[in-house]
This record gives sequence, C-alpha cells and structure tokens, in this order.
Amino acid sequence: MTGTGTIQNIMDNGLKANEKKGIWFAGIYYILAVLLYVFNMFIEAVRPGLFATVFMFGVLAELIIRKRLTLKEFADRLVAAYFLYNALSVIWLLKGGLPVSVYEQEFIVSLLPVIFYFVGRSCYKNENERFLKNFIYAVLILGILGIALQKAMPQFYIDYSYKLSFVSKADAPTCRVRMDSVVGSTVLGFISVAAMLASIPFMMAGSKEKRRETVFGTAALLINMVVAFMSNQRSAMVVAILVLIYINYLLFFVYRLFDKKYFIAEIIVVAAAFIGLCIVSMDAVMKIYYRLVSLPDAVGERSEQWIAAVNNMYSTWLGNGLGANGHRALGIEGTHVIADGGLVKMYCEQGVFGFSMFIYLVILSFKKGIKEIKEYCVELGIIAVALLTSVGSNILAFQLTTPIFWYAVGRIFAGSPKMDKSSLKDEGDV
Repeated sequence: MTGTGTIQNIMDNGLKANEKKGIWFAGIYYILAVLLYVFNMFIEAVRPGLFATVFMFGVLAELIIRKRLTLKEFADRLVAAYFLYNALSVIWLLKGGLPVSVYEQEFIVSLLPVIFYFVGRSCYKNENERFLKNFIYAVLILGILGIALQKAMPQFYIDYSYKLSFVSKADAPTCRVRMDSVVGSTVLGFISVAAMLASIPFMMAGSKEKRRETVFGTAALLINMVVAFMSNQRSAMVVAILVLIYINYLLFFVYRLFDKKYFIAEIIVVAAAFIGLCIVSMDAVMKIYYRLVSLPDAVGERSEQWIAAVNNMYSTWLGNGLGANGHRALGIEGTHVIADGGLVKMYCEQGVFGFSMFIYLVILSFKKGIKEIKEYCVELGIIAVALLTSVGSNILAFQLTTPIFWYAVGRIFAGSPKMDKSSLKDEGDV
C-alpha cells in the first residue's frame, strides 16, 4: 500500500468515526420545530416556543457530548464573549427597571440560538448538506401549507391567524393580504429567501448521478421564491430579487457553469415572462410594485423611532439589556422606546460594547466568506440577507430565523471540517 493510500485510509476512517458521532439532533431541529407549529394550529396545548427551546437545549447537550464546542479560533472566543456579555446584560436591564421576564423571553429567541454557531462551526460537509436539506424541507412544508391555506382559507385558520395577531380582522380578505402560513409573514418571508440560498449547492450538483439533487434544488428555489413574494413582506421581496441576481453571478461569473451568452438569453426569457405576467395579471404586478416603492417611506417613518430609542438608552456603552427594546417589553412600565428594526434594537440593547462585538464578527465573516466565496457562497448570502432584512425587521429575534443566521456564521469559520470523503479522495489522488 502506498503512503498516499495509507494517509487517505486514515483520514477516511477518522471521518467515519466523526460521522458516527454526528450532530443528529441539530440536523432535524427545523423539521421538528416546523411540525410543532403545524400541530399548534389544531392542538392548542402544543406550545411550539417551549418545545423549540427544549430542542435547543438538546442541541447544546449534543454539542457538549460530541465534544463539538470549540474555542480554538479567535472567532469562537468572540462568539463566546458575545454570548456571555448578553447573558450578563440582565444586570443592567433590572437596574433600568424592567422585569426579568423580558430578559427570559428574549434570551430564548435571540441569544440561545447562538449555539448554532458551534453547530455550523464543527459540522462536516456531509452533515452540512443534511442540515441544509432538512432546512429546505421544513421551509417547503411551511410554504406549501401556506399556499394551500391561502387558497382554501378555512374558518379555523382565519380564527388561528387572528388569535396569533397575524391579522387585525378575522375575515378571509384580510388574511389574504399577506401569506402567513403558521408562523407569520415576517418569519416566512425571511426563511423562504434563506431556503432559496440553501438550494444553491443542490441546484448546482451538476453530475448525472446527482440529477435528482439538481431537480430538487431548482424546484426548491422556485417554490421558495414564490413564497417570499406571497408573504408580501417588502424586505423579503427585495432580498429575493437580490438573491436571484446573486445566484446568476455565481453561475456565470464565479463557478462559470454556463457560457455568458446564456446569461443574455436568460435576461430575454425573464423579460418575456415579466411581460406575460403583466398581460395575465397586471393587478398582481402592480401590487408588488407598490409594496416595493413604499420601502423608502417605511424606513423614513421608522427613523424617528430609531433616533428616539437611541436617545433613551440606559447606558450608551452597556445598552439597555437583552429584550429592553423589543416587542416583548411593549406595555411594561419603564419600557424604553421600542426599536422596530433589528440592528437598531441590537445596538440599543447591547450598547457600544456588545454591538461592536457583533459587527466585528460579521466583518470577519464577510472577509473570510468573500475570500472563499466558492466554498461559502450560501452562508455569505444568508448572513447578508439577514442583515438587510434586520434594517426594518427584528428578524434575529425568532426561534425559526436566528438559528440559520448563526449556523451560517459558524460554517464560514468551519475550516478543515468542510471536507467530505470525495474531496479527501481527490486530494489523495493528486
């Protein structure tokens, strides 16, 4: 046996051992969480938030048992410091006069999902593929169910939507303004765009042996794009358009899978399809147009609120404490100005110290992701979409949206675990 072959066998055996100790629970988190939301529509006793929290602690336990928590790199230690800082912010939140319940609720949806950084950070390529595929399946469940409910609009779903404050009036026309599925249009819009990005590696599988993967990825991309627009969320529609441009950039200019002449042909086809849509359903086109052009006005309206929130901080350096500027604090005496925008909310709650750690981590992620865009194009896109959406929505404060963001950040810093058996074999053959 050659030296190269011996090294390859050792690496393969090591990878098999790691697969046996894989992060199984984290891989099915999204499937389990989504099914709970579906069951909650029929069984009121099912509490998706509570069970999702239990699942997250299960993920944490799995990371510890499998020895997947690591502080080897600077980014790992920065994430740990960020987590600890926000955990300790309960001290100045209480000094600011807010109850601990505000902190507890925000901890569950905003801070606990940070553990998914270590899921992405430690997973191997085959584990990453399973995680992304299960994430896509979960979002497709929400999307297809949402389309069916939007079409049928049964009375029990109208009552369910009104009860959860998805709509302000319990009737079918109001429910049809935005597609909420069972999670709300804000969450649905973001994760559908994130699933569009997650579809990229499957869509570009390429080989004849993986033709099913290509079909799956392409279908998932198209379905999730439709869902993103049906959510009628301005931010989701804008980032969905940007993602389509980004995917074309990857296909034609990064991976160069197709000749650039096909790019021109695609533009012609898209233009023809748009004209056809205008002829068939001009009302739908104008509805999307009016939503998109109203985006600057929406930002302008919220800017005064953001300024007021920043001017009423407990401490510029420390912030107000986790949850102090979120909707969960609404109506509580002593509450600071509610910041209806994720990034401003984070700054007000975390102050200069905490927000600087977050921004620096994002900068490191972009620096590494752009440098290795062929490897991390999906993760780079998810982080960018989350940040853009967070300008106007508290998108990093939901149990279905925050984990995929932190998972993407962790994946960018994964390093050597990104290799799978095929890549190891290719290196051994060189």
